Amino acid sequence: MLTYLALTVTTITTLTAGLSALRLRRQLRTDPLTGLGNRLALIEAFARARRRSPMVAVAIGDMNGFKAINDTHGHRFGDRVLIEAATRLQRTTRRGELAVRLHGDEFALLIPCTSTKQATERINSYRAAVTALDEVDGQPITASMALGFMAAPSDSADLSALLASADDRMYGDKHNSTRKEELECKSISPAKAS
Repeated sequence: MLTYLALTVTTITTLTAGLSALRLRRQLRTDPLTGLGNRLALIEAFARARRRSPMVAVAIGDMNGFKAINDTHGHRFGDRVLIEAATRLQRTTRRGELAVRLHGDEFALLIPCTSTKQATERINSYRAAVTALDEVDGQPITASMALGFMAAPSDSADLSALLASADDRMYGDKHNSTRKEELECKSISPAKAS
């Protein structure tokens, strides 16, 4: 009887420790606000993608106009916008892809692919998913995300280099979006705006 009791206690202790370890592992790889993966999750998924896919693309995205949302509606509302954007990014992922929140309003996407064309199509799907976000908690908003990406053959892909290039391209996309919005505003005359 004592042997059975000792085995039962040992088994329960082992299972509890295992579950605690799994819970801790998940917490270390998850962004607490959005529930997406974080940088550590990206690093691990990138290593797997390099082994399983001929090419890998990494994108960095930044919410356009997010500071104005925070300034106008407050940080709690801004957090809700980030959560909704993250949900849309997560819903858009396909098998092997990963959406993560790096910090603030900056997200990253990992896209195993066979070509740059395929990566571009996937990036456009993510961009469309965020742009479709037009309301949060009953409050109408205009959401968009500047996205830059870089792809490389898996055998030579380096995550840091891809992230740096994607970041540069994201700022180019952000600049082009801002410039386009400025031109659209200037083209509307006061008489047409009424």
